[in-house]
Amino acid sequence: MTENTKKDSKKPPDGGWGWFVCLGSSLITLSLRSLDPSFGLLFQDLLEELDVNSTRTSVIMSVLDAIVNFSGFLVGPLLKKYSYRQVAFFGSLLSCSGLILTSRADSMLYIICTYSILGGLGTGLATACSFVALNTFFDKKRGQAVGFSMAGTALGMMLVPLLIHMLLELYGFRGTTLIMGGWALHSVMGSCLLRPLEERSLPLPQPVEKKTDKERESEALLMKTNPSGSRRVSNGSTWTENQKAEDASKLSSKSESFMKKIKATFDLDLLKNSTYLNVSLGCSLYYVAESNFKLMMPFFLSDIGMTKAEVAFFLSLTAFVDILARLLLPTLFDKFGWKKRMIFWVFCLLVGTARSVLAEQSARIPLITMFVIAGFLRGATLVNLNLCISECCTLKKLPSAFGIFMVFKGLCVVTISPLIGYVRDVSDSYKICIHIMTAIILVTFIMWSVEFLYIAFRKRRLTIAKKLQMHIIE
Repeated sequence: MTENTKKDSKKPPDGGWGWFVCLGSSLITLSLRSLDPSFGLLFQDLLEELDVNSTRTSVIMSVLDAIVNFSGFLVGPLLKKYSYRQVAFFGSLLSCSGLILTSRADSMLYIICTYSILGGLGTGLATACSFVALNTFFDKKRGQAVGFSMAGTALGMMLVPLLIHMLLELYGFRGTTLIMGGWALHSVMGSCLLRPLEERSLPLPQPVEKKTDKERESEALLMKTNPSGSRRVSNGSTWTENQKAEDASKLSSKSESFMKKIKATFDLDLLKNSTYLNVSLGCSLYYVAESNFKLMMPFFLSDIGMTKAEVAFFLSLTAFVDILARLLLPTLFDKFGWKKRMIFWVFCLLVGTARSVLAEQSARIPLITMFVIAGFLRGATLVNLNLCISECCTLKKLPSAFGIFMVFKGLCVVTISPLIGYVRDVSDSYKICIHIMTAIILVTFIMWSVEFLYIAFRKRRLTIAKKLQMHIIE
């Protein structure tokens, strides 16, 4: 008999087709996420026409952010059944369809259904799959690959607002949104580049044995039912009805319960891992602080007397040094083999400190200096944000781990972001809000510091116990 061909396990190549996977990941995030900072610019005229105020506008973006993150519930189960190329392709089509349908929007509810829900679900699935693909193809150069893929997104966030401004003057909202839907279709091409690392080999056909008439007759006699109600099989043993019932009971006892199936599908045993929980919660808190800082920074600059041109200059300057950090630092970090979580731990403290110092500035030169420093540090932290998750779990459980992390982010955004907005309305100060964001980042730093100290103390105790044991034996 010829045996079926088995799938060989392969190690991450750290190159080769992996760089095309990096390109595909960059195309996905560039096509689907670069439009986020330009939401106000693109939808301003339509929202004014529909008489949608600022509060209702924030609902559209909040629903989008929540759907993108809560789509993490589906990432783990889908990637257990389908490849990340298939899921990313489906997600990209959903997101592009949502944006194209938004071009016909005539109400706030329509925008929420197409742009926020349909587009958010597709974006969440596609971006999560692109990150899993990068982790599959890269190990030692993982930080460098993620940095390159994210640098393209930052570059897109610089250029897309200029493109939208030009298109709005030529084609208006509906034409511009339709064109941006075509732009988003590049993510479909990017998802096609996410080739699975391990391709399933097709099983070889089994040769069919030809039996003679005599062999068939002998088998029929052996399977003939005897008077006792038992059935004789080809090996000479009998199979009674009682044994049939016993076999059925064994099968039913081996079947998993509903809760066990749920735990296996979503890998909920990850929630028992204290390190994973600490990492997920800490990264989620940083994400909330980062997203709110990015949202409030233009208003902060306008509040201290900066013109629109100066605001655009400062934001472009931050994006430029951010790109430099994403391109240069990951190669350096990978060369020295530093752990991504330790890098993130150090740089998040530096980012928080730099932003609090920036909030106290009002003169042009100190502001430029602090924007350069804060932007560079921001790039260093964002490159390692998602990599902290992949570092505390196995590659097999990464889809579920990243999906649960996305849910954590969504919960933190829903609960903490409104509180920051409330403080802003009560205090009427963007400076206080920036300091609060720094405090949130410090919570992450403190939580991880406690864990590191506990692990170091535990290792020291084990070392002392081993030395004492060896001394007693001697």
